[in-house]
Amino acid sequence: MWVFGGVAASRERNKADQQLVRKLNKAVTVYSDRIELAQKRVVKLARKPNVGDALKKRNGGALREIERNNPGIVLSTRRTPLAPGTVTLANVVVSVRGDHVGRVRAVVPLRDLAPGQKGGQLGLLRGQRLELDGKSFPLRSTPPLREPVDLTVGSEDTRAVAVRLPGRDAALITFRERSDIAARASNVRWKVVGIGLGLIAALLVIAYAVAPAIARSRLSRQQRDEAERVLAHLGDGVFVVDHHGVVRLWNQAAEAITGLRTRDVRGQKADDSIPGWATIAALVPVADRPGEGQGPSSSETVPIDIDGRELWLSVVAVALDDDTVYAFRDATHDRRLEDLRAQFVATISHEIRTPLASLHGAAMTLREHDLPAQTQDDLLEMIAEQSNRLAGLVEEILVAGQLDSGSLSVVADTFDPEELVRGVVTVAHSRVAEERDIEVTVPPGVPKVHGDGERTRQVLLNLIDNAIKYSPSGGQIDVRLTPVGDHLRFSVHDRGLGIPIGEQERIFDKFYRLDPDQRRGIGGTGLGLYICRELVRSMHGRIWVDSEPGKGTTFAFELPAEPLPAPA
Repeated sequence: MWVFGGVAASRERNKADQQLVRKLNKAVTVYSDRIELAQKRVVKLARKPNVGDALKKRNGGALREIERNNPGIVLSTRRTPLAPGTVTLANVVVSVRGDHVGRVRAVVPLRDLAPGQKGGQLGLLRGQRLELDGKSFPLRSTPPLREPVDLTVGSEDTRAVAVRLPGRDAALITFRERSDIAARASNVRWKVVGIGLGLIAALLVIAYAVAPAIARSRLSRQQRDEAERVLAHLGDGVFVVDHHGVVRLWNQAAEAITGLRTRDVRGQKADDSIPGWATIAALVPVADRPGEGQGPSSSETVPIDIDGRELWLSVVAVALDDDTVYAFRDATHDRRLEDLRAQFVATISHEIRTPLASLHGAAMTLREHDLPAQTQDDLLEMIAEQSNRLAGLVEEILVAGQLDSGSLSVVADTFDPEELVRGVVTVAHSRVAEERDIEVTVPPGVPKVHGDGERTRQVLLNLIDNAIKYSPSGGQIDVRLTPVGDHLRFSVHDRGLGIPIGEQERIFDKFYRLDPDQRRGIGGTGLGLYICRELVRSMHGRIWVDSEPGKGTTFAFELPAEPLPAPA
């Protein structure tokens, strides 16, 4: 405020200088306007005989009479100076029969050059003397023309501006006391400071009055910003629909889960921007408060189709004033898993029912009939085979459960891979017809493998069983060992049905089966390859498949191996 006051005071001083300049310019203009008329008057008067006669005879009474009849005219018989405070407009010499008898001059008082003007006094400057109000004052220095300067007049400090009169050796000067200018500037400064302090006081009062509202607004904004940050990093999708059906909020998780961009959804009608909105609005119950919906979680799983991609969303809704808040998570995987589980239960029921029926029929036959020895042996062999089949099913289910719970133990040891492979192939030979050929290829100097030999045997036997199962038309099965760096690769290749490219990424998923409806007569629980993958991973290895439909499949897995000795 003090700085602003200083600026205002400086402007007030500049204003005073401008007033002086304007007053002086006005006086010069008035002087210039009167010169022509005064010259005509003086010339006309100087030609009158009575004027020349009065000047020749130096008749004072006659001269005074003529001056009274002609205001602003001064008659003189010699070159006498004018009275202080007057300015000559015109000056004519009067001659009678060739003799100069006197002068006729037109004069004007200084006060007449600036009638009614304020902002300073007007004086006449002759050399270094100042004529003012009929008085004459000496000056210490002659001021420059047309430039406001500080000037001392008598005992007073003034601010003055001077300009030379046209055709004269004198100059008009206007001035004003510096103390008056300083007082006005100080008044302006304090007025601005006072106004500023008043504004500050008013602002403080207003701030004090609105401080609670500001605090509440700031707190609300902070809470809103914090809520937006939380929603931005929340794993669940969240969106808000107002009572007009317009989407007001669509967080990052909602965009990531559905693939619908925020700019395409926010501010749009839910019916137009969210596929399947009619299903969501109809099926999802809206609770008045969190946790008060129907059922323990008050959520509903609904399907939506986005660009041909089916998504299952688990959605919960809560009413909030005039809006409704929806939160959802992607339940597509869970839904698929539930479908697979249901399919697994149906498959297990089918897989168990067949051997149980065979066991029951064989047992009843042996119990109620007196059969030949050969027939009894055949029935007993069937009972043993079906019992092994049931035991295998139970083993798969138990191992899968242990893998899920993390309780399956894997022995960290070394074993001879060639011995293991040949033993597995011998067992596999006993399960197939004699015409089915299983070829084993083992290079010389195969290193020992780090891992659990029994679990590796289980993996390899499962892969060979699959090769046999999915080669219903027969054909050779190749089992090969190949050293690859510091790992040993086990591979099983068949020439069977092959696996479609779109299914190759899913065959290692739990409960997944290539022939779920058993149209090709190929059974299974959908756990075998899942168990293989998890067992190989538990031994720090990896497993994969390479297949071409109709041309066969190769399953391969690698396990860490001991380094081979360097050649001598």
